[in-house]
Amino acid sequence: MQRKKLHIKRNFAVYFLGLFSFYGHRTYAQTTTSITLPQANIQARTDYNTTINAGTYNSVITLLPSFSVKSTAANFTSTTSGSFPASLVHMKLSSIGSLVLLGLGTNNEVALSTSGGVLYAAVASVASGAVTANARIATASQTWTSGVFTDDVSFYTQGLLAGSISPASFTLSITIPGFISPPSSIGTTNIAVNDLSFYRSVNGISASQVIPVSSTVPYVPSIRSSSAQFSFSTTFANNASPVSPVSTVSASLSGVATATSAILSTSDQTLTSAAGIAVPANNSSSITHTYAISTAFLKSNFIQAGTYTVPLTYTWNKSSSATYPTTPVQAQASGNLTIAVSDLGEIIANQQSVNLPFTTTSNYVNGVSTNMPTHIKLSKTTPYNLYVRATSSSFTSGVNSIPLSVLRIGPMTGQTGVNTVTLSTTAQQLIQNADPVIDRTLDMQYSIPASQTSNLFGKPAGTYTANIIYSFVAP
Repeated sequence: MQRKKLHIKRNFAVYFLGLFSFYGHRTYAQTTTSITLPQANIQARTDYNTTINAGTYNSVITLLPSFSVKSTAANFTSTTSGSFPASLVHMKLSSIGSLVLLGLGTNNEVALSTSGGVLYAAVASVASGAVTANARIATASQTWTSGVFTDDVSFYTQGLLAGSISPASFTLSITIPGFISPPSSIGTTNIAVNDLSFYRSVNGISASQVIPVSSTVPYVPSIRSSSAQFSFSTTFANNASPVSPVSTVSASLSGVATATSAILSTSDQTLTSAAGIAVPANNSSSITHTYAISTAFLKSNFIQAGTYTVPLTYTWNKSSSATYPTTPVQAQASGNLTIAVSDLGEIIANQQSVNLPFTTTSNYVNGVSTNMPTHIKLSKTTPYNLYVRATSSSFTSGVNSIPLSVLRIGPMTGQTGVNTVTLSTTAQQLIQNADPVIDRTLDMQYSIPASQTSNLFGKPAGTYTANIIYSFVAP
């Protein structure tokens, strides 16, 4: 009996010594599991799912373990660009050895945290084998900055003789790629000069283009034109094609603290200081580009009606403040800038009444003339002719009349480019095929020469009137 008891006791001791020897002295080197969050998920704000190797489960005996996961730190951190909450990463077991867990109602998804959470509580024995997990990164609530972010993650078991998962922990590395993503084509920005008021405005004229840009790096935007001159096309009459340099247009950004104004050029012109534009909230922003032409440049370069066009190249470069990635990040897109000048015209008579008084004998002997400085103001965005005519067949005072032909209309001394004509109901040409102009003033003279005063003899005293029309076209 004593020998039998000794035999049982010895086996019992050997069993437990063997158990603690096998599980108590194994060590594992820290490993790294890497995930790259795709640009497409960042831009679309959609979750990213991928499968990772969570280690190897070592079963002791057939018991019912529970499987959990936790992170060492509350945040994934980067040595170059901040951090993001570990809770944005969610884990769910995919399989343990041959046991497939996806789809099981008892298989939980757990957001990483330092307190940990139960993934799966076994309802049957679980054999040893590789452990795989689905990692889901929620993107919608985070502004992602490029960099490599790490946190240590542990998959572990709980329960009496539950076995273990090796390695006990590993480094989970999540790479946020550096990118700048504008639209592939910007389209056309159109400055519409469709009212003469733009030529008189203190601020000239401007137009804006909103460009959406997604990025994970701060960037400096720039712009350049493909040529030094606008190309010109028109369906309207023109005496000569205008030569309009792109340097007449300035470009700037609205609502950007670091914005600087630039003059269009064939070389890249930056639109911000070197600090650039920070990574926008939710990685998406809409930047307003404004193009402006001063009143002086509008008058000197964009009077002829037609379309002025120049292709533009937009460039976005990672700013020097971004240390990740170490390689350059650049994006480009093309567009066009057009200035569309409409066929506009205006004639203003600055004085509405013209008086030719016959009050002395000398007036009848020598005739009468009246000078009207800056009498007519003209604006026309195509070559023009200027005509004048009367709306009635004679000057009238009640039932009395004087022939229209007594009146001459022409330029004052020193006024060039204007003919002298005899007034008629038929339009008479004062100016022929003049170049487009804005606010040209004409110094005019109205006269009844001595050769026509005989038509006034014997007329009753009174004020004889006729309405006179100036026009660009002969009716």
